[in-house]
Amino acid sequence: MRRRLSIPAVAILCAVAFAIAVVFVHAGGGSNARTGTLTARVRLALEQDYYRKLPRQVLAQRTVPGLLAALHDPYTEYLDPASYRLVRSSTEDRYSGVGLTLWPLAEGLGIAAVPVGPARRAGLHPGDVVLSIDGTATAGLGYVEALGRILGPPGTTVSLRVRSGDVTRRVRLRRELLSAPPVEYKLIGKVAYLRLPAFRSGVTSTTASVLRRLERHGAAAVVHDLRGNPGGLLDQAVSLSSLFLQRGTIVTIEGAHLPLVVYRARGVAEEPSVPLAVLVDHWSASAAEVVAAALQDNDRAVLVGESTFGKGLVQTVRPLGNGGALKLTTGRYLTPIGTDISGVGVRPDVPAADDPRTPRDEGLQTALDVLTNR
Repeated sequence: MRRRLSIPAVAILCAVAFAIAVVFVHAGGGSNARTGTLTARVRLALEQDYYRKLPRQVLAQRTVPGLLAALHDPYTEYLDPASYRLVRSSTEDRYSGVGLTLWPLAEGLGIAAVPVGPARRAGLHPGDVVLSIDGTATAGLGYVEALGRILGPPGTTVSLRVRSGDVTRRVRLRRELLSAPPVEYKLIGKVAYLRLPAFRSGVTSTTASVLRRLERHGAAAVVHDLRGNPGGLLDQAVSLSSLFLQRGTIVTIEGAHLPLVVYRARGVAEEPSVPLAVLVDHWSASAAEVVAAALQDNDRAVLVGESTFGKGLVQTVRPLGNGGALKLTTGRYLTPIGTDISGVGVRPDVPAADDPRTPRDEGLQTALDVLTNR
């Protein structure tokens, strides 16, 4: 039976450096995290909480690496204490790094976005692939391990081997203390343009405030740019969708050991009728896909750009009593009309390819044209 629930107190989020939708739970939740060996705790967590039923031969593995390898699931991994602390702090608005948003690829780490920072100044672009970090190949690295290798104290350096098209080069980047602004905005004629780099805490209230400010200056339509957005806090994705939706389903989450949870618009839309276009690309993922699909399926916005990443799985981070934790896949997202976007993504209504190396923003221009002709 479907249940309508409010946003839970635990944070459902996507780490900004790597879009991994996760739910943090306290050590007391679920299985007893302090009994048995580490392998036994991991096995029990998988048996009780994994998003699909697991065959006996998987659960019979005798080591933690063996259990995780048998899943063939790149999003399920063991977090040692340092990695666990890193994940827990992944939505802070300031961090020390080089300014990269990354996604795992078979050959390494794909660059999804390059905000202002050392990486942009070094000429890195979305679509480039990081092949190694300080000499260690990125292919096969866990998300959090790779994240830990790139982040570090301000003033220290990290060496990356990067492939751009047919050219491979090495770049040495000096880490800096960077800000992660929740919203970037400007007025283009009578269109409010808002770029959301990620769904961090406070992004909905900031967006509402910015929209009111731009409306006072004549904005009569809105472009939400979610290109390169790896996701973020699910409650922010739901509340931001609710700015534009008076009613309707936003997202459904289901799993083998979860009740079906339906998140709905809260009925307090501040912008229920303003013309709206949403820009997406291959690197729009997870919570960004939740927003894009919610607005598309409810016929509220025109999606412009490329098919999104297709990351429709939810991970739960469960403490294991040793200071570390298990991040395991516990559910999947379904769009308002019941579509599983895993491996497929959300398809745009109006395709628009963009070349980040050219000064002309084809995607944005197409979105502006769409709003002008509505």
